[in-house]
This record gives sequence, structure tokens and C-alpha cells, in this order.
Amino acid sequence: MKRDLDRLMAERNLDGFLVLGEGHGPVMRYLTSGGYFEGALLLKSRGEEVTLVHGMMERDTAADTGLRTINREEHFNGYELLKEFGGDRLAANAAYLARAMEMVGLRGRVGVYGQQDAGASLALIEKVKEQIEGIEIVGEFGETLFSQAFVTKDDAELEILQRAGRLTCAVVGDVQAFIQEHKVGRDETLLKTDGEPLTIGDVKAFMRGRLHANGLKEDHGTIFSQGRDAGVPHNAGDPAMPLRLGRSIIFDIFPTTEEGYFHDLTRTWSLGYATDEVQQAYDQTKEIFDRVMAELELGRPTREYQIMTCDYYESKGHKTLRSHPGTEEGYVHGLGHGIGLEIHEEPRFSHGQGENTVLLPGHVVTIEPGLYYPSRGFGVRVEDAVAYNEAGERIWLTDYPYDLVVPMKR
Repeated sequence: MKRDLDRLMAERNLDGFLVLGEGHGPVMRYLTSGGYFEGALLLKSRGEEVTLVHGMMERDTAADTGLRTINREEHFNGYELLKEFGGDRLAANAAYLARAMEMVGLRGRVGVYGQQDAGASLALIEKVKEQIEGIEIVGEFGETLFSQAFVTKDDAELEILQRAGRLTCAVVGDVQAFIQEHKVGRDETLLKTDGEPLTIGDVKAFMRGRLHANGLKEDHGTIFSQGRDAGVPHNAGDPAMPLRLGRSIIFDIFPTTEEGYFHDLTRTWSLGYATDEVQQAYDQTKEIFDRVMAELELGRPTREYQIMTCDYYESKGHKTLRSHPGTEEGYVHGLGHGIGLEIHEEPRFSHGQGENTVLLPGHVVTIEPGLYYPSRGFGVRVEDAVAYNEAGERIWLTDYPYDLVVPMKR
């Protein structure tokens, strides 16, 4: 949580941090509560407030963040810096950073974060070191200051995540109704009013319109895959493929709110009817999904739930990543993951060596068992998101029916 930043900085022996890059990066969104800023900086010394250095054109948006603000043009005018350094853009930008750090008293061992081209960042930081004394600028890899802060959400963040869940479920309902409105042709293909097949591309176009109408954004390609493609977990689906009855469809939707928080929901559908093979795989997946959900509790290691899921699927004769590492059929992935400002955050539900995370208040996680058989032309998955608030109470963020068979109305 944000209030843990000073503690996390102390644990990492950091005296402060510097955040670079455009405002769409997750750390920028996190600290500015979803604001967008071009060429901004965020700076903080341990024990002090966060300072936002922003452009003149974004002064109103900056004021809305509630952060301490510094107008970039007033104090670090880009034209004047270029003039001072004879047109050397690298030196001018380094001076901007160095002088901003001096203004807020940022000294000692400073962590650098944010999204920017790796090479540009390296050159910029090296140049800054030439312009400011008494500072050590360091990077982190893996479990960083912010990845650890992201892991637990405060109740204000959970309100946003709850809204994301409600709106995402509404969009999924609209998509289902849209599909059901279409007629079925003689070859069990769904048809549009002009007699042409309804395709996955048509469904996604409709879905994007509903996302926009509900104030959500498609961060990257939504998964809507049918038949064999549903047997490859991250196959987004062939836009030209017509929808047909009796084929498994994996619909995995993970939009973001305007603040940048994700929801993540998966349903498996079979239009009109399901084959016996798909129905059996789905029933097994729903059974282990229900078992895991019933046993989720704070203080328990996440890896235990992955082991439980592997035990179950293996007892039903399926390969898993534990019994057959690298398998492409059966249960081929981890049970779930955290969500928030990233679609995949900690904690992970993995049986991997060294995985010792336990569920804590503030965790927001997905649970998503699935079975995948591309060689047999199908895949199934069920996914919901759940959260634990600061009081340790569970909040179910996904509220949408689990029915495998979607009845057609025509």
C-alpha cells in the first residue's frame, strides 16, 4: 500500500526515489491516482511527501492529484536549458533531473523507476551523475519497491477494483446478448442480418464499443478464441473465424478503468450445446474452481492451492505442469495471480521452488483453473477475481453466471 512506501524504502536502504517517463506507466498512475502527464517527474525522500514536477499545460490535472507540485516551465524551462547547454538535449534533460532533485533535497541512495526506453534511461542517469554530487542512483530487479507496494491495495483502491468488476461483467452480459440475437444457419454457423457469418472479429468490435460506453479500455488484445484456438491459453482468437454451435469458446476479458486498474474475468461458452468431452472437462474445472474458492483464507500459502489443483487434475488423468513440466496439453499454467495496475502482479499461485507467499489483507487475486487440448479441438477455463479488504474481509469482484451452454434464441 502507499502508506508502506517509507517502510519499504528503509528495508531496501533507499533514501529516496525518482520516477521517470510518461504518465501512462503504472508507477506514475499509482502515485498520481490515474493522472496523465507528459515528461513529468515524481520524487520523494524517505519520510517526506511525494513531489510531482509537471508541465504548465497540465497544472489543473496536477492540482487534482493532491501531491506537492512544481511547475516545470517555471523552474526548469526546456528552451532555456537547451540554450544553456548549446542544444545538447541529453545534457539539458540531465540538468532538469539534477536540479529537480536538488530542489526537493533528494540525496543519498536513490531508486529510479518508471517507463522509458532502457537505453535512453541509462544515458540520462549516467549524465545526471556527472551533474550532481552526493548521490547514488540505483535500479531494482524482480521484487522492487513498487511491485511490493502494489501487492496490497487499500480500501480506496478496492472501490475502483469493485467498479471495474461490475462494469466488466456488464460488458460480458452485453456480448452474450449480442451473440444470442443472431440466427443459426444450416451448417450451425451464426449469421448476421445480411446472411454473412458472424465472426470473432465482429464480436470483438461490438465488445470494444461496449467497453468504451462503460468507461473501460482494452489495454491489449482480449481473448475470444474458439475450438482448437481455445486450447492455447493466450491465443486471442482468429478475427475471421465464424462462430459455430457446439464449439468451446474461451472469453478472457481484462480491461482497465480510467485510473488504470484491471479486472480479469474468463468464461467458457459453447453456443447451443456442448459436446460430452467439453462438458466433462468443464465440469471438472468448475469443481476444482469451487473447491479452491471455498478454501481460500488469509494466512495460507498460495502454493497450497496450486498443489491442490494439480492433485485434482492428475487424479482425473490430466497432465499438469507439476507431473509433466512444459506440457502443452492438460493443466498448463499457474492457478492465479494478483491484479491491480498491472494485469499480472504478485502474489502468484505457483508450486515453483521458493514460492512462499501467503494471502494477506489487501491482496487482490484471480483464480483460473483450466484444461487445454488443442489436438482435440477445445479448451476450457473459469476465472474470477476476489479481494481481501484492509479488515481481512473477502470481496468477490466478479459476478457473472458460469453456464457453459449459451442458448440461442433463434
